[in-house]
Formats: sequence, structure tokens, C-alpha cells
Amino acid sequence: MIGTRIIRALMFARRTRVPTFIIAAPNYTAMSSGIRCLHLLCHRLNLAGFSAAVTARRRNKHLETPRIRSSWIRNAPALLKNSIVIYPEIVQGNPLHAPNVVRYLLNRPGFLGPAGLDDYGEGDYFVHFAEEFRPPALQSRLLRLPLVDTGVFKPPQAEDERQGFLLYNARHTPDRSSFPGWIDNITVISPDHPRTPDQLAALYGRSRALITAERTAAVNEALHCHCPVIMLPNDRFDHVPFMSAFGGVGRIAGFDQAALEWATETAREFPARYAQDFAGADNAVVEFATDALRYFDLKSASNAA
Repeated sequence: MIGTRIIRALMFARRTRVPTFIIAAPNYTAMSSGIRCLHLLCHRLNLAGFSAAVTARRRNKHLETPRIRSSWIRNAPALLKNSIVIYPEIVQGNPLHAPNVVRYLLNRPGFLGPAGLDDYGEGDYFVHFAEEFRPPALQSRLLRLPLVDTGVFKPPQAEDERQGFLLYNARHTPDRSSFPGWIDNITVISPDHPRTPDQLAALYGRSRALITAERTAAVNEALHCHCPVIMLPNDRFDHVPFMSAFGGVGRIAGFDQAALEWATETAREFPARYAQDFAGADNAVVEFATDALRYFDLKSASNAA
């Protein structure tokens, strides 16, 4: 039975060119910024002329993310000798038995699961999405991608008076009894009660502020809708990087009505600052891919071939 699987995998390899970059990505969902990042990386690699695919079954039809079945790879790992497998930091070990492995740190190792530095390979190549995700002394390349769908998350057509507040509640539940009295009419945003991106954009477009006590892509999505953000620092949430990014506009730490007025005014500046900050994203992807190929002493299988 095992021999039959290997033969099928080899026949598949003859019919289909094995991509240069294989991204071990979960099924696509708009609810996870990390998963979106993996799929967008595949998309950008393909647009840049590299050959890339994801292992996910469910993908975004608007992205260039062809699928390669992980079962084929596991049954015939020799197919990967000229490919690079990219794992997110939550993956322990090397389940696809790839000879060339990239670890993409989309959070601090061990923060979202048991996988830590000891679970990675000695010769792995590292990239990190944010500086706070890179462990001290680890040699790693910064690779940030814009994750906000600006076709959905955008300023409302009419800037009417905003009403009520949004409370983001996924991994950390703030103590609402400690909120001041002027924080009223609260709508909770949580993965337990998922909303579509369009529904979230509508909420951001009419609410006074988004309140969060954890790192989330919802911050940047809300700010694209001119919705300011109130951040609540705690032991598990280092808010400082968020406060300094993109010029700090549209965000405050803690409950301060005067500061919120400032954040409301400056939130209008955020979309342009975000676009400017990520203007070099395409070049960053090309530089990463080129450097990774050099690191593993491989040649790229171009999409144009």
C-alpha cells in the first residue's frame, strides 16, 4: 500500500511541476490574520514570478494560491529536494520531511501553541512578521505584508455621528466593570460569534472606537474605516509597538475622552500612512525569496518557465 502511494506521488510529480515554495497553510479564513498572511505570501510570490503553492484545501478565489496536496509530499518527500517548505511558527518539527525549511514567525514562538525554538531545525531559515516576534539573538529576516483588504475596510461614504463602542474579545477578556461610564452601548466582536468582513466594516464605520486588550489585525481594519482604537495594556499584550506604528495616529492607551477626540481626528490619516509604510512589500517578498534560494543553494522554478 505504501509503495502504491509513492508511485502515485511520483506520477503526480511528472505531470505537475513541484513548486519552488510550498506553504504549509491552514484553510483560508478572513478571521485569522496569520492564515491570511500565509496565503497572501503565496499570492505575492506567484505574482513576482516565483512558483508557489499552499497545502490548504480551502483558498480565496481572488488570490493566486494553487494547491499542492500534503499527502503527496509526505508519501514521496524526495519530491521536495529542489523546493522550500514554509511553516508558520506554530508547527512543531518538520511534518512534511522537507530538506529546506523556512519558519515564518507570525507571533512569538510558543505564544499560540507548544512549538518553540527547540522544535525547529538547526539549519532552518527564519523570517518574522514583527520585531517583537523575533527571539533575542535569533538571525531572522523581517517580512511584513499588508493584510488589510482595502476593498472592504475603507472609510464610510458618509461621516455621520458615530455611536457606541466595539469590544474585541478573542484571547483576553477585559473586565468591563472597570470601564468608565461613558463607555456604553458595547458590541462584542469575537471568533465565537464570527461576522463577515463586510459586517465588520459596517460596524467600524459607525462606531466611536474599537477597544482591545490583545494584538489583533482588527486594529488596522478598524482604522481603515476611520474608527479609532482604545488599547488596554496588560501582562500578555505589549501595546507599545502598536502605539508607535504608522505614526501613532488613531490610537490611545487607556480610557481618556480628550485623547479619544484626538484619535478620532487623526484616524483619518491612517489609510495613507499604512499604504506608504507597505509600499515596498513586493520588493521585500522578492528579496526574501532570492535570499532563501541562495541560503539553500537552489534555483527558482519560475512561473514563466
